[in-house]
Amino acid sequence: MDKGVRNILRNTVTHCRRLLEDAVGNVLEGRFGMHRDGTVEDAARMGHLSAEDQSFREQLIAHLRHIEVGGYKPQDAMSQLVREIAFTHLNRLCAYKMLEQRKLLRYDVVSRGLNSKGFIFYLADHPEDEALYNGGEQYTAYRHFLEWQGSQLSAQIGVLFSPHDPANRLFPTQLELNQVLDLLNSPELAGVWGEDETIGWVYQYFTPKELRDQVRKESAAPRNSYELAFRNQFFTPRYVVEFLVDNTLGRTWYEMRGGVTRLAERCRYMVRRYDEVILDSVEPDNLKEAIAWLQGKSDRVPSYAELGHTVNGYHRLGTHDDTDFREQWEEIARLREGDASGVKTQSLLDLLFLICRAERFGDASGYGHDAAIPVIMREVERRVAETRKEDRSQEEMLRQPSFVMGREMKDPRDIKILDPACGSGHFLLYCFDLLTTIYEEAYEEGQFAVEELRRAYPTREELRRDIPRLIVEHNLHGVDIDLRAVQIAQLALYLRAQRAFSEYGVEAARRPKISRSNIVCAEPMPGERDMLDEFTRQLDPPLLGQFVRVVFDKMRLAGEAGTLLKIEEELKEAIATAKKEWVRLQGPATDRRGNAMMFTNEELASISTQPRQPGLFDVSGISDAQFWDDAEERVLAALADYANTAGNGETYRRTLFAEDAAQGFAFVDLCQKRFDVALMNPPFGSASLRSKAYIEKCFPRTKNDVYAAFVERGLNMLHRRGMLGAITSRTGFFLSSFQKWREEIILKEARPTVVADLGMGVLDTAMVETAAYCLEVVR
Repeated sequence: MDKGVRNILRNTVTHCRRLLEDAVGNVLEGRFGMHRDGTVEDAARMGHLSAEDQSFREQLIAHLRHIEVGGYKPQDAMSQLVREIAFTHLNRLCAYKMLEQRKLLRYDVVSRGLNSKGFIFYLADHPEDEALYNGGEQYTAYRHFLEWQGSQLSAQIGVLFSPHDPANRLFPTQLELNQVLDLLNSPELAGVWGEDETIGWVYQYFTPKELRDQVRKESAAPRNSYELAFRNQFFTPRYVVEFLVDNTLGRTWYEMRGGVTRLAERCRYMVRRYDEVILDSVEPDNLKEAIAWLQGKSDRVPSYAELGHTVNGYHRLGTHDDTDFREQWEEIARLREGDASGVKTQSLLDLLFLICRAERFGDASGYGHDAAIPVIMREVERRVAETRKEDRSQEEMLRQPSFVMGREMKDPRDIKILDPACGSGHFLLYCFDLLTTIYEEAYEEGQFAVEELRRAYPTREELRRDIPRLIVEHNLHGVDIDLRAVQIAQLALYLRAQRAFSEYGVEAARRPKISRSNIVCAEPMPGERDMLDEFTRQLDPPLLGQFVRVVFDKMRLAGEAGTLLKIEEELKEAIATAKKEWVRLQGPATDRRGNAMMFTNEELASISTQPRQPGLFDVSGISDAQFWDDAEERVLAALADYANTAGNGETYRRTLFAEDAAQGFAFVDLCQKRFDVALMNPPFGSASLRSKAYIEKCFPRTKNDVYAAFVERGLNMLHRRGMLGAITSRTGFFLSSFQKWREEIILKEARPTVVADLGMGVLDTAMVETAAYCLEVVR
């Protein structure tokens, strides 16, 4: 999408926002007595409303109060409610445009408004709305059609088409909806609806630049989570996304496959040294000294047999059949003439591997390998010696061999990727592209086949039918503090998955349902204390209620800190305390396998002799160790029951409470996972006012800028040798205030693999000089 088209889209979104916010505000005020200053008229003055509308008004008021208990003043809460409803309407209309473009709906829904073919067929199946249409209430019938169409999508795009969203019942007038549809159906935008990134640009442009500029003038630091979110809404350009993903996810798979992967060509920004060697990761322990010599960390020259086993030649030769090695043996025969300078180091070590294998399992004497071995060894020794010289030029260093430890192959379903500030999910969309290739290659026969995957899917066709679902449900994870971003990211991944189904030739009726998304919103637990008290009193055993209260308390800053909130560490202490108390009363506890839980015999003895302290958890009613594994599941089941139990006219409030609490537990779950890849365009600048003290306490080395703290946190959420890719301000690489970030994190806990100094003008309108870089965890 070029800049000209983006400008048209920006103007369109800005105009649509104004229309929809005015429309929503007018309906709330004129019909439901809910004014822009936050005041709400008495129900006695609403005699013009039907019983159904009276009930809906009560839900709107409950939603407004739900926003207020999150820390908003009445007027700000009303503005937030109007903004949420307007944004949801715009997102849904854009979603329909994108679904139509991809032929994921049987007929058009919004492209021709009331004349859309989908609406006409709907009327034929819904006689009550056909009667409304024929009676002159065409717009009412069309509204019902849009409600019905959304309900068909709610199971798979849950946040955007939630059945409890107030946007379901609060529509703009026909005039205003027609104006919005005319803008979205403009011929100038006809080409954008087929692009995956369009919905991300809609998200960014919904908040006008003027508002960003205004709040920055009013306060140097964000004053709440809403300001923190929109002050940092800068869409990452595609080339930056590819650069970071190619050198993290792409590089990870490349090293798992020993360099033999189609991603080597597909990932056009993957940085590879001219003479790069992938060392074998399977049995490195008995070859540590040989590997250390290659990497310049040892002076003892290994034998040719040791060097030959530092690589796995099958990775590149690809077979166990000697008859297929003819070209390699002919190369060995040529090397006995005394010149190996034109052969890359990877090939030289592969040939040593082949010689070692032949000496063990067959006869290779006819190829003169005895004469070739010293030639290969002399050349490898010469090259390693060159890498140790201190006066090398940059060009010499780039052309010298680079020795990289390979990685153990993983089942693709176990490769986890996180964007801790995901916005519209732009990084995750490109990861989806690479993961389709990763799944395909993991299924192929040969050295790299993942047998668990092959057993799960007897045929390639069965695997392809399920790859899009697997990617969304197993691989891709994202967090954002803005629920609107979660809407967008879930929609974007759903659309990408549907495109993949089409590319694999899977008909709509045969596509597996995507029942889970790992895109979650970091927000505080619901603030209704009365409902928290009511809910926790119902939980049995009492410990469940106490745990829920701990989680609610620890999650207060989730909306401000996002993934910088170390919620898993906050809860670990509480769980450990409760387990100790349980052990004291029950005796040594065992897990499902019969192993002692968490504690050594010495610790158990210590626990049993410690005096009981007041205020510890009430662990009565817990009979087995399995409780600790099932505690969260029990709480979520209780939340669902609580939401579905009518009581004192509070059903809708309970639903909001339960949905927000479930979202909070999803965030806790995600923070407890460890990932292979983290990708981010994190917020930068000052922390929000409310989270500042927490971030200074938990991130003392990186507290000076939020982006530095995000990098530190991202590295801590990765497995060993996990890879992080980020685009941030470039200031961290030279300002003295970032010295600890550079020395203790970037160069100690991780190592830089690639860095691109990008400068100004990369993040759309953001006035910041940027750098894109990738780090590998070394701890």
